[in-house]
Amino acid sequence: MAKKFCNHAGCRALVALNVKYCEKHQKQANSDTYHHRRYEQGRDQFEAFYRTSAWKKMSRQMLIRSPICKLCYQEGVIRKADIVDHITPIREDWSRRLDWDNMQTLCIYHHNQKTNIENQRRIKK
Repeated sequence: MAKKFCNHAGCRALVALNVKYCEKHQKQANSDTYHHRRYEQGRDQFEAFYRTSAWKKMSRQMLIRSPICKLCYQEGVIRKADIVDHITPIREDWSRRLDWDNMQTLCIYHHNQKTNIENQRRIKK
């Protein structure tokens, strides 16, 4: 019967053509798949929101209304805003997803900085 290498990077174990992983790596592959699916399930609702016409319209209006990055302005720098950001993330308070008072315009640099801080805080919980 023909064989091939295990799909795990760097593993040289031979497996049947209809099998993806050797016994050693099959459990890890199952665990990775499980965690990836759990991660994707949680994201679907939030990712879909950013494709709605209500969000697209609101974010365009917000950028017209406030075209300068809020955090750059507070630092004394005038820089064009690129992104409309939720002050309170929608995964923390879904009801405020279309609340004008929960929006701010940011440049990419400050948005990435804020997102990294939020992600670190969420990981620590």
